[in-house]
Amino acid sequence: METAYENTEINYRTELHSIKEEVRSLRNEFSRFLQRANQQHIEGMLEEMRKNFMKPMVDYLCEDASERIHTRMTADCGMRDFCETAFRELLQETAGLVGRGRIEAETIKLYRDRLEELKKEAKTSSCSRCFSEATNLFEKQVKLMRSLQIYEDREEEDKKIDISKIEPEKLVSEVCEPVANRQRLLMLKALSGESKTFSELSKLTGLRGGNLLFHLQKLLETGMVLQRNERGDYIITRKGYSTLQGLSRIYSEIEQG
Repeated sequence: METAYENTEINYRTELHSIKEEVRSLRNEFSRFLQRANQQHIEGMLEEMRKNFMKPMVDYLCEDASERIHTRMTADCGMRDFCETAFRELLQETAGLVGRGRIEAETIKLYRDRLEELKKEAKTSSCSRCFSEATNLFEKQVKLMRSLQIYEDREEEDKKIDISKIEPEKLVSEVCEPVANRQRLLMLKALSGESKTFSELSKLTGLRGGNLLFHLQKLLETGMVLQRNERGDYIITRKGYSTLQGLSRIYSEIEQG
């Protein structure tokens, strides 16, 4: 016969197990939330950020550039005033680009060319320090533009790609196979706009029950999509959306060729 102590111990363990399961469930939900890469949400968040923070951000960039140029340039140089003014004006102009929305690669190239033209005015060996500081500040602004998704230079990105690091087996199993199916690609494309339930995906693809579950499992196992909970709707992940973007670029380049 079980004693009162044993009953209490069993109840305690049962309750502890229940709490652990609840914590695990909450942690999984939070993880799914963090990994969500639904483009509609991303664009909405970026647009809201642009509206609320662009002017203060531009003001900060201008002040930061002026202060750094003033304090870090070579002090004992006869060209200091000329260079400081030129650098400040250029960096304030480029900071202003952040508040104007989409920035073309040609625009950034024009400012890089202006920096190169200024370098031709260098008279002493100490000039490299000042130009290095101005260039670093400029590239810092460009990096911010990329983070805000208002500037993208395909040629620069292509230079960073190291084809030798491609692992064929991993690439095929984790990227190629999941999207090498019309129905799975159709689902991934639909999820890039908004989340979908199992029923909605079934209606979209014409697949039923086990057939649909098989294809969804492929996308889930490779991290292309996530399910909010055991019976919840499906959302695209950052990996899934990045894969779609990559396919879109490839298709566009093939069509143009």
